[in-house]
Amino acid sequence: MGVRLGAMTRIEMPLFPLQTVLFPGGQLPLVVFEERYKQMCAELLESGGAFGVVLIKEGREVGGSATPHDVGTAARIEQYEPIEGGRFRLVAKGVQRFRIVNMLPPRPYPCAEVELIDDSDYEDDPRIVSAMETVRTVFPAYFKMVLMLTDQWARGVNLPSSPHRLVNYLGPWLQVEEEVKQRLLEIIPAADRVGYLAEVLDELTTRARIEVEEYRRNKYAGFGAQN
Repeated sequence: MGVRLGAMTRIEMPLFPLQTVLFPGGQLPLVVFEERYKQMCAELLESGGAFGVVLIKEGREVGGSATPHDVGTAARIEQYEPIEGGRFRLVAKGVQRFRIVNMLPPRPYPCAEVELIDDSDYEDDPRIVSAMETVRTVFPAYFKMVLMLTDQWARGVNLPSSPHRLVNYLGPWLQVEEEVKQRLLEIIPAADRVGYLAEVLDELTTRARIEVEEYRRNKYAGFGAQN
């Protein structure tokens, strides 16, 4: 997952509330144009520090104040490019999950005291094995069907072997609402995270199978009439 910030450590962190969920290990492209976030990014580029990406629960992404969900992902800026109008184009990478303990006064960007979440996979829970096997079986089938809907084909998928990394890797691929991804981000025990992922994949696979069947009927419906 990259450089870890620590485990079960409380620190102060600037926040960037967005309409999207970032998982550890994932990349997030952003165009920064609000003055407060331009200031935040400039400070982070100088210090090399991390900022927190949090899904908005209430409020707007631009202007004013937004109420974020309690769990987000710490991220570091990997690429940075000034663009016209005094804006920034950057790519950030998710590093580690955290939970907001206390919101702090704006600086002028949002800031909070957060507790970093330890995602070490040393959990003695027999449910992990079964849930992992389910996910590793179901996801390739789901992914293949999703690509079939756009006439694409997938090669074999090389999935991570550890529970938390598996969830973090697959989360962005799921065609679900951001609130479902947020739930995947929030769950703490590895067995429960992978178990919930297996439930989501099962539902998505059933839905994708119906969509593929309908797609094939529509695609080949006129072939007989043309011959």
